[in-house]
Parts: sequence; C-alpha cells; structure tokens
Amino acid sequence: MNEEPLLLSRPQIRLATLAFSDLFLSTDPQDPILALNLSGPGVDPSGLPGAPKTLPVTARADARRLLEAVEHRWAAERFVPEFAVSYDDIAYRCSRIAPPDTVAREPRESLRATETRNWCLRRIDRTHLSIETLGMPRWASAELVRIGASSGLLLVAGSFGSGKTTTAAACFKSWIDTHGGIGVTLEDPPEKPLDGAHDGGQIYQVPVRDSAFPEAIKSSRRWAYRYLLLGETRDQATANELLQIGLAGPMVMTTIHASGPVEALMALSGFAAVRENPAVVNDRIAACISGVLWQTLVSGRIDIQYLSFRGRNAASMRTKISDGRYRLLKEDLFYQSNLRGLGRIEESF
Repeated sequence: MNEEPLLLSRPQIRLATLAFSDLFLSTDPQDPILALNLSGPGVDPSGLPGAPKTLPVTARADARRLLEAVEHRWAAERFVPEFAVSYDDIAYRCSRIAPPDTVAREPRESLRATETRNWCLRRIDRTHLSIETLGMPRWASAELVRIGASSGLLLVAGSFGSGKTTTAAACFKSWIDTHGGIGVTLEDPPEKPLDGAHDGGQIYQVPVRDSAFPEAIKSSRRWAYRYLLLGETRDQATANELLQIGLAGPMVMTTIHASGPVEALMALSGFAAVRENPAVVNDRIAACISGVLWQTLVSGRIDIQYLSFRGRNAASMRTKISDGRYRLLKEDLFYQSNLRGLGRIEESF
C-alpha cells in the first residue's frame, strides 16, 4: 500500500533505459515485477545467476503503463493468447500465462475487472541482424550461409531463451543477401525485422495464429518463394506440412525445442509420427534434412553443436534416420565435433 508515495518521491526511469530479455507483469499491483537478464540503473547485481531480478522501484510506474498497453492490445486482438505490442519504441512479444482453455475464450467484462492476469513479455531485438555478429565460430556461420544454396531443411534447436529465433532470422536474411531469391516467414508473431527488400531479393513476413500454421504452410505453396522460415514447430500437423515443403524444392528452416541436435530430430519425428506412419516420417526426414544447429547461451556467449548431413558419412547417417535409429547419430556428432576441435573443419561436413 505504501508503494505509490515511494514512487512519487523518487526520480522515475523508463524501461527503455534498462537491459532485460523478459518481463513478468501481473494485473495484481501487489505482485512483484520480475525481469530476466536485468541490468541498468538501480538494479541490484546480487543474486543467483540466471534468477529473475525485481524491477527497480523507480521503473515500476513505466512498467504499469506498459501493462496497460498490453491489456489494451489484448482486447483489440480479441483476447488471443499471444501477440506483439510496441511501447516506447521497443517491441515485445506478449504471452499470457494461463491454461489453454482459459485463454481461448473471451472473458466477461466483470471477470476482466476482477481476475488476476499474468503476462510474460519477451523483448524483441530490432537491431540489424547479421549472422557474422552472433558470436558463433566462423566455420559455423560460413556453413549455415553455404547450405542456403541448396534445398532441404535446417533445424535450429535449443532450450527456451537460447537465442534460436535470433539465429534463425540472421541465417534466413543471409540466404537472401548471399544467394538471392524470395523469402517468406510464417511466425506467431513476427519477432525480427526482416520484412522488405534485401540485397538479393525480398522477404515477406506473414503473421500467423498458432492454430493456423498447417493451413498457412499449405497456402504458401503458391507463393513461388525460394526460402521459407517457420517460426516454431510444436505440433503434428505443422511438422507434417513442414516435411512436405522440405521435399518440394525450397530451402526451409524452423526452430524447435530440444536438448541437443539428435534430440531435435527425434522431436520432429515424434511430432510428425502422431498422424503418419513412423517409417514414412523417418524417410521424409532422411530425404530432406540438411543440418541441425543446436545452441545455448553461456554467460551471454553462444555455445553450439552442429550435425551436418553432407560429406562422406551423409548416406549412412540418412540410413540411420530411415531405420529410426536416431541415437546412433550421436556417434556422428561426436566424430564431427572431434574433427572441428582438431581444426580439420572441411572434413567434418
């Protein structure tokens, strides 16, 4: 109850002056306002690494104004569970923290006024994207650009908050700039500023509701693009449509949650096999996969593992996938990683 006088007695700061990746807001004014990877004026540097920090008191008034903007946009978007909002020249991806059956229906006016709603806001980086500045090894960025000249499927995998979306967007842009062509992204919502003319062609960013991804992929087949970026694969219908496109000629990229490169392939197979014969799914993955990049962030630095499907062992690797023996690919990953550690980069592909 004493928070408001305290806020008025101190110089207020804007969220734009702070650095953070995610912000957790609640419509209950008594709940704390938390942020991940928070730094800047008034931030207490102590605490466990990776733990959320409480927003400085002097920034809470601005955070409350941001929450008002989020709630207004939520209503304008007909109460969808995820959307984008811009506030003070910063873009955020807003996700409501609630069970799916709660966010799927429009709340009554009286309920909106009394219920507590919790939000996770991911800050969207609007800076210039370049794959060379991501911090990954030079051989990795060069290989990711190179495979854009071919056709197939690239998986970009990692855990939550590992930077998958940034890497995928930078790689996608590099394909257009380096090899030329038309690129289309299907995202919920678009997070990186890719839309428009580029050195080698054009990128069209298409916002897609989460449940509409399969239909959006089907519709996109008539758009004559060279490259397709799917924001995330997380259900069976999307996975099946993605594999169909991967076999059709374009170069396709998607992000997927996984604990390693091999696990990413297993996750894709698991999604698609819910509706299809597992043997058919494995054959499709074996036929179209070009590479799997897995990454994590360690003290702000990207740590990667890359499983390549070109080179002298590619045929046997694809056979392992067709046979459903995914775990045997860990031997190939170990072999490729050892060669790179020895500086024998070209032999690792």
